[in-house]
Amino acid sequence: MTDIQKSSFSKRIFAFLADIIVAAILTAGIYLLMSTVLGVDKYNDKYNEIIRRYEEEYGVSFSDTAKMTREEYDRLPEQERKNYEAAVAAANADDEANAAIKASYGISFSIFAGGIVVSALLLEFLIPAFTGDGRTLGKLLFGLGVMRTGCTKLSRPVLFVRGVVGKGILEAALPAAVIVTSISGVTGIFGLILIGIFIVAEIVSLVRSGGSTMLHDVLADTVVIDWASQRIFNTEQERDEYEKKAAASAAEHDPYNDQTVKQDLPENK
Repeated sequence: MTDIQKSSFSKRIFAFLADIIVAAILTAGIYLLMSTVLGVDKYNDKYNEIIRRYEEEYGVSFSDTAKMTREEYDRLPEQERKNYEAAVAAANADDEANAAIKASYGISFSIFAGGIVVSALLLEFLIPAFTGDGRTLGKLLFGLGVMRTGCTKLSRPVLFVRGVVGKGILEAALPAAVIVTSISGVTGIFGLILIGIFIVAEIVSLVRSGGSTMLHDVLADTVVIDWASQRIFNTEQERDEYEKKAAASAAEHDPYNDQTVKQDLPENK
């Protein structure tokens, strides 16, 4: 059986950080471009315009009051508190304001999640597929590679499952979506439980593999290896033929398989 030269955990971390930096820059660029194209600012401007209208109508400042502690708010004149509460109620009941802020949040989040997936598609699939060896920029930089656990090269479908489905969606876009919806109160405690389960599953995968296998590797049946020392085969047939030849060569040079030596053994006299 061909040995697997697994990468060190420290090298994998550094390669991961390098890939994350590139992906973050690319995702930010996609977000800025698409938010401009889709006009996210016009929804924010519309919402802010409505809020300013209520501030002027009721003589309050939402931003200043929101910075107050409870004690500071309670010390405000009663009429000022009533005006503020009436302004908040009116703003919350304004359908136009609610539609504007929901559109802003919805489009922004969709662009962000889509940017993550597009970044994963480019960095984890298209570039590795183009180079033909399945390596990301970070892995190229730190001398790492990826192969199937059977010591064969990655096919493009496997590369897609590992990089886009595993990394881009399962380990990036999905957790980001759960975190954002938890903060906004949509999923609440259920979202935090999902994040906890995901983190535990990732840790278990790393511990069981000695720090070399994450969930995307489990999903695609892959392993990260040291590129310089690992033998990778194009197909399983090629690997099997190599192992047969290696076994035959080892047997040929094994002194216990030499007939002359066998004849000289005490039990053969």
